[in-house]
Amino acid sequence: MKKNIHIFLATLIGFISFSCEKVITIKEKPYQDQLSIECLLVPGQVPKLFLNKSVPYFSSKNSSADLFITDAIVKISSGNETDILKPSSERNHFLCQDEFFYLGKVSATFGKTYKLEVVYQGTTYTAETTVNQSKPKLHTVDYTQKFNDVYGEHEGIILSFNDTQNEENNYRFQMIRQVDSTVRTANNKVYRTECNGANKFTINEVGRSVYNDQNKNGLPMSFVIEPAYTHKNGQVAKVYLQTMDSKSAAFFDALDRQKLATYNPFVEPVFLKSQIVGCIGVFGSLNISEPIEFVFPE
Repeated sequence: MKKNIHIFLATLIGFISFSCEKVITIKEKPYQDQLSIECLLVPGQVPKLFLNKSVPYFSSKNSSADLFITDAIVKISSGNETDILKPSSERNHFLCQDEFFYLGKVSATFGKTYKLEVVYQGTTYTAETTVNQSKPKLHTVDYTQKFNDVYGEHEGIILSFNDTQNEENNYRFQMIRQVDSTVRTANNKVYRTECNGANKFTINEVGRSVYNDQNKNGLPMSFVIEPAYTHKNGQVAKVYLQTMDSKSAAFFDALDRQKLATYNPFVEPVFLKSQIVGCIGVFGSLNISEPIEFVFPE
């Protein structure tokens, strides 16, 4: 009797499991790609502008070569001076592929206002920014084995500094270091770093989040960042503090929250508000502190 009951229960569970399965075919709707522009001017550096086309969420075309727009006219001007940006590229050794962008020749100057003009397929996109963020000063860089954020528990790098008084500032983390082909992302995702063999290469980590100085005018500030890539005990890095204009900060903050909403179904969806009319994008400016050398303790 018990054996028959067990067989009956197993059959019932199997039937319920089977009956709950249903194959759903999702019909893709027509997709109209959009222009994507990203350019942040830095005092003393020539402008670098990323110009891409958007693709559907499930598209397999996601490399820089697939997305890059090569036939646009890109200009950045200030007063009577105009810089015509040209297509260029550099090697991303971590991803083992080239990254493409438009590169200028005239370095940005603190205090100047710049106008961007991108002409593509008969449409002109314009934006304006003033390079006026004071250079921040990073005081100390420390390490913690554990801290918690919305993504869970991580190790972290702690940046401490004083807010620049009587300015609106939006701060972001940056770290540059030399690594080898054993490096992975913090979530241990494997990329094609093996293409570099035993050679070391440079990775540039830019913080995902932006921290504003609201109610912190001139006061001490600090924030903790999880490194984007794995590391080894004794590895040396250079850590920087960035500050950017408010429009750029709003764009990247929304982008960060949008990524969080993508990974967490319980988070309210976030819509990315472009800072350039007619496309997805941002044209702004930032300033960068002098670096502090940091050695990973473990």
